[in-house]
Amino acid sequence: YANPASGGPVEGLRALMPLPLTVAAEPGIDLQKTPSTGAPPPRLVWRQGAVPPARMAADWQTWRFLPDKKLNRFYPTGTWTISATARDADGATVTEYASFELRRATRLSSVRVERSPKSAGGVRLRGSLTRIDPRGFTDFGPYAKQRLRLQWRGEGSPAWEDVAETTTDAAGAFVQTVPPRRGGLWRVHFPGNPHYAPYTTKPRQIAS
Repeated sequence: YANPASGGPVEGLRALMPLPLTVAAEPGIDLQKTPSTGAPPPRLVWRQGAVPPARMAADWQTWRFLPDKKLNRFYPTGTWTISATARDADGATVTEYASFELRRATRLSSVRVERSPKSAGGVRLRGSLTRIDPRGFTDFGPYAKQRLRLQWRGEGSPAWEDVAETTTDAAGAFVQTVPPRRGGLWRVHFPGNPHYAPYTTKPRQIAS
């Protein structure tokens, strides 16, 4: 998405396309679903945005193009591809591609870490997992039968350790008691799947 002022856009596009892309690219952008199963999503229209002064340097000129219609929950999940085509003064063209994964949001809520009333010294973690409706029509609702990882990190340690796993019930709720651990922090992690994004709670101490 950046072209040299001299030498044409082809080399500039080839040099810059390996960088991570989100919604910035050259004229001729096509945002498409891959693989092509079912009806193709509607083509997005791109408009030219303002050029940040910091991007105008040396022999490079930079253009930024943003979609007038943003991706939202109604677009199909999976792998999407941005294709960018550039043409130089002699008519030579080059097309490069960058892909990203579109998944719907999830959320772990009402998560509590507390001492188990039934297990001496045990720790009980409970809460619920919700997700955006598969068809995008409603906000967060229960996400049933999903595996969650219960993790612990000792004081002064940078690494999280998987202590146990649990599965959400029909209402998206979970409760699990694990063996006692001395001090440290706890969190719950949903690893995600091809259609739904992962989610990790903030670190929590055992509630008094």
